[in-house]
Amino acid sequence: MASNYVVLERDQPTQGVRELAFAGDGVRLAGQIDYPKTNSHTSSIPLMVVLPHAGCNKRSMSWHYADIALAMGYAVFRWDKRGTGHSGAGGRGSATMDAVLAYETAIEQPRIDPNRVVILAQGDGSRLLLNTYESIAQMLAPAGIILVGNMIEPELITTIKTRLHIIQGEADWNDWKEYARDAVTVHQATYNYGASYYVARNANRFLNVSQGEKGPFHFGAKQQLCEWLNTL
Repeated sequence: MASNYVVLERDQPTQGVRELAFAGDGVRLAGQIDYPKTNSHTSSIPLMVVLPHAGCNKRSMSWHYADIALAMGYAVFRWDKRGTGHSGAGGRGSATMDAVLAYETAIEQPRIDPNRVVILAQGDGSRLLLNTYESIAQMLAPAGIILVGNMIEPELITTIKTRLHIIQGEADWNDWKEYARDAVTVHQATYNYGASYYVARNANRFLNVSQGEKGPFHFGAKQQLCEWLNTL
């Protein structure tokens, strides 16, 4: 697999953040990988790759998930979508291919354990994952998938051929009974990966307790993420 990125900040990965510029689909993209301090001397670290919601264009908007994963000993890869943050803008190419190339860049980073790569897809990111999963799995099949605010219908959820966990806010505009409970039921009936789900009571699509994107992050959802990541 050919490298398609340039390290912008040449600090040692053990010191925290590694800034990257990499080739998207006809556009230059910017991202970063954060390494957990608790594993500063570990040669093989699990990785979380974040696929953001359509409204979460900048990598900084995924900080809740990054902080949780880092605390659990995971490295975290995020990037700015085309036309936002430090990424370039271009009329050619697609966000779908950008996601595939971002995943390729993520799994090429130093000290990553290829057997413990997890993708967290939020909202529209779940649809993006649906459209890219086969391409991603051909490069390196993820050990697990977390869907936050899932938008994949139950009849399509079997495209995800790995361990699956869905976290749905009770106040999400997609009914949790269909997009969490029913989706997991279909996945369980097809595969033996042990799919599971959690409903964050009184939480919205972003897992905030109050309406809007500014409320506190749901405590139970945070605990669920920690427990699920710890099982890998």
